[in-house]
Amino acid sequence: MADINELFKTFNDNITLTNSKSDDVRTGRDALREKIKKWFKDNDKLQPDFCWQGSFAMKTTINPLDDKEYDLDDGIYLNGYSDKEISEWPATTTVHGWIKDAVDGHTLESPIDKNTCVRVVYAKGYHIDYPIYILKNGENARLAHKENGWIESDPKEFKKWFIDKVTSYEEQLRRIVKYLKAWKDFKDVSLKGIEITILVANNICIYEGRDEEALKRTLNQIIDRLEVSFECLKPVAPFEDLFDGFSQTKKDGIIRALKFLKSKVVLAINEDDQLKASEYMIEVFGSRFPKGTSNDGDKTSKVFVQTSAPGVLKHDGRSA
Repeated sequence: MADINELFKTFNDNITLTNSKSDDVRTGRDALREKIKKWFKDNDKLQPDFCWQGSFAMKTTINPLDDKEYDLDDGIYLNGYSDKEISEWPATTTVHGWIKDAVDGHTLESPIDKNTCVRVVYAKGYHIDYPIYILKNGENARLAHKENGWIESDPKEFKKWFIDKVTSYEEQLRRIVKYLKAWKDFKDVSLKGIEITILVANNICIYEGRDEEALKRTLNQIIDRLEVSFECLKPVAPFEDLFDGFSQTKKDGIIRALKFLKSKVVLAINEDDQLKASEYMIEVFGSRFPKGTSNDGDKTSKVFVQTSAPGVLKHDGRSA
């Protein structure tokens, strides 16, 4: 078998946000936080708290294809309402208006007031979403949804859930999430980043030193689970099924796409020539996956077996 684990490492580097992009994002975030704080001070309101959340906070953001925008989330937590009844809280449209007024004029494009957040779009190819929360005493956080009012939502708990998974399964989990996000973008699969994150974290099969094997086994697990029950339950309150309402056509399309990806990974793993193996991967991941070199096979590799713990593999002392 060709050794393509090193190619996956390069692929990971190619899709990971560069340090300069990360620095740009943090600079933009910090400037906007100061602007929001100033607006609250000038309008005699208690200073809000902020919580960097989503893929950037979980370190699974990837470079977008074709200079498309990538999104980041900076949660705003309003203070002064946690001990009041929800009926006494300001209307969700009101607090959206506060944040929109606070960030207006910061970028050339006017802020976009969406149902679940206020979006600030930067010319450098990214936008920052500002969802607004109130953390009520003894209860989960509630999100200001313009149409549905204050709805239960807890992104802090979701981030903690994912970080705990990474602590258990180590960095290979993050890399598998990023590979599937890159595949989703390249093949235009109808999955969201959060859905991929949950599917991978709940079905991860770690394979030490071999990302391609971990990817294959994780895909097997995801496909098997979805064929039994096509659902993606959010692991924190309100524990909704993110696939609820999907048509059968959409479900079938996702399953077909996952099976096609798995078939190419299997072909790459079984291929003796590294160049040919990389071509299978380029077919599903795009040109950001590096080309291998010809006739780089005949390398031995370790064989791992499943332990009683789900998603963990260990060496059994045999050679491939």
